[in-house]
Amino acid sequence: MSNIRVLVVDDSSLMRRTISHILETAPEIKVVGTASNGLEAVEMSKKLRPDVVTLDVIMPVMDGIAALKAIVSATNARVVMVSSETQEGSRLTIEALSLGAVDYVTKTSGQVSLDIAKVAAELISKVKTAYKSKTILIDPVNSAGRKFRQIISDLSESNRKVQNEKQADKTGTGARKELVAIASSTGGPAALQVVLAGLPGDLPAGMVIVQHIAEGFSRALAEKLDDVSALKVRLCLDTDEIERGLVLLAPAGQHVTVRKMGERTFAMLSREPANTLHRPSADVLFSSVASTYGQRSCAVILTGMGDDGARGMKEIRDRGGITIAQNESTSVIFGMPKAAIEMGAVQIVAPINEIASRIIASLS
Repeated sequence: MSNIRVLVVDDSSLMRRTISHILETAPEIKVVGTASNGLEAVEMSKKLRPDVVTLDVIMPVMDGIAALKAIVSATNARVVMVSSETQEGSRLTIEALSLGAVDYVTKTSGQVSLDIAKVAAELISKVKTAYKSKTILIDPVNSAGRKFRQIISDLSESNRKVQNEKQADKTGTGARKELVAIASSTGGPAALQVVLAGLPGDLPAGMVIVQHIAEGFSRALAEKLDDVSALKVRLCLDTDEIERGLVLLAPAGQHVTVRKMGERTFAMLSREPANTLHRPSADVLFSSVASTYGQRSCAVILTGMGDDGARGMKEIRDRGGITIAQNESTSVIFGMPKAAIEMGAVQIVAPINEIASRIIASLS
């Protein structure tokens, strides 16, 4: 990796200087320009053709969301959003991740974050990861001129046809599947929208999701997923009963596991184990699903960096559950699906727009 060309965009001159300095401490990174508003960012992206753009969410003249849409549609630049931890900042960041941004870094003390150096290592790491990733356009007006809601409508109709035709997948056992567990990381917020938008509101199973995300952003993600899905989506509370048609999203900073109590099954939160790389952890969730549901489960791994979920998914497959992974061409980062595939944990590999139909088939 050498000479990653970066455009830094922020309306604060202090932030532009500080972020540029942080990035250029990495020998592989070269800041080729800075911009102070969204319109300038779009113009400079077209002119300079950077590999990566760090883009402030809230800016004058043209806001970060409008600038993001223009940049990803007109250039090959990958975008890392820089966001505050405010409610509005988290909502806009989730929107940006739905519109083609690869990842985000949080300003820990507001729009002008004097302690931005605290996230220096994270910023450099995410710029490097973005450079190696793909920008998958889901929400913006695409080349055919259709908007996101039309796209998900098409996907939903296609997936319902699969359900109606009862094209059951025969790779698992004959046991009826009662729980769908999904894990994702980088690129996940957008991928999850495609999957959930394609599922019917009367899905005959409960669902639990682990998405690697920073604290303060989980609620905004749950609200976004609920908005695009016919299913009911909400953050998992301390102890939630698994119900058909209900999607529980693990909050950042806590693991979620499933546990049988008498005739009922619950999703439960805990900060233990504390020695995992991620919290929530896909492996922790999947391992509990394997123990509690076994062959009555369907597990899905979507786009993400690293190998979280591979071992837990292998446990589910070994106990007779159905296992599905997103394919490489539609993954922003193919790390998590690839690790699961290489471990022999995956039965079905499919593009993101077919994952929902595969889930439906597994429940037939």
